Amino acid sequence: MKKILTSLLLSALLLGPSTTAFAQEQVSIGVVGEEYEQVWLYVAEKAAEEDIELDVILLTDFNIPNISLADGTLDLNAFQHDVFLENWNKENDGDLVTIGYTVAVPTRIYSEKYDSLDDLPDGAKIAVNNAPTSLSYNLQTLEKAGLISLGDTGELLPTPDDVVDNPKNIEFIEVDAANIPAIVPDVDAAFIDNSFLGATNFQPSDAIYVFGDTAETINIARVNNIAARAEDADNETYLKIVELYQQEDVAEVIKDVTNGGSIPAWDIVREAQEKAAEDAE
Repeated sequence: MKKILTSLLLSALLLGPSTTAFAQEQVSIGVVGEEYEQVWLYVAEKAAEEDIELDVILLTDFNIPNISLADGTLDLNAFQHDVFLENWNKENDGDLVTIGYTVAVPTRIYSEKYDSLDDLPDGAKIAVNNAPTSLSYNLQTLEKAGLISLGDTGELLPTPDDVVDNPKNIEFIEVDAANIPAIVPDVDAAFIDNSFLGATNFQPSDAIYVFGDTAETINIARVNNIAARAEDADNETYLKIVELYQQEDVAEVIKDVTNGGSIPAWDIVREAQEKAAEDAE
């Protein structure tokens, strides 16, 4: 029923007049993922108290939110990180911009056999996500953890062929993210995306290694954002919505509905940016 209502609502938006569909204080935002929809519905309740009617549109296709934002069907969207946004802009001659940050999903390594990366034996098998960008980030995480060293790949994404030092002779088992949970018993450790953690008995707190949950380790380019059209970057109503989102009560909702899988990222991002600015002086 929810999907039917969402489809009907999106259809109404698509059919409505593009110049008069929304009043000044009426804003539509496209989101992906039912957990994040719950968070935004909570924000919508807060927005109503500020005389802003925030319509939360749940979408299931990652291609739709940016298209609908660019053509004016949506006013905002919240589903992607800056890398995804920049790539979409390049490929579609777009001008979408980030106006605020929402959540980060740290990289986590799990194991049924060991309590720490230090306990991994020589020749340990580690399951990694075979998608090129995820594979490269998994390898970079292992480098940060001190298990391997990578050579200089320039602008190319590192692969196992770029490992120049591997003292524990780790074997990388490249698997589609959705299939990693099934092979956990057959490997010594595994990178499991939060989206597929439900297929295991693990909770986010069970990870034996976490990367990207502090100002020192967070990758700002991979923090989820709130996006708008460039012409609306300074829209006061939109920025008010960002402000309403980036508050402690919403942080608690995020932790609750994602079971700690996603973390509120705006304060961490701000701290990381301030630290980067200090280091640059």
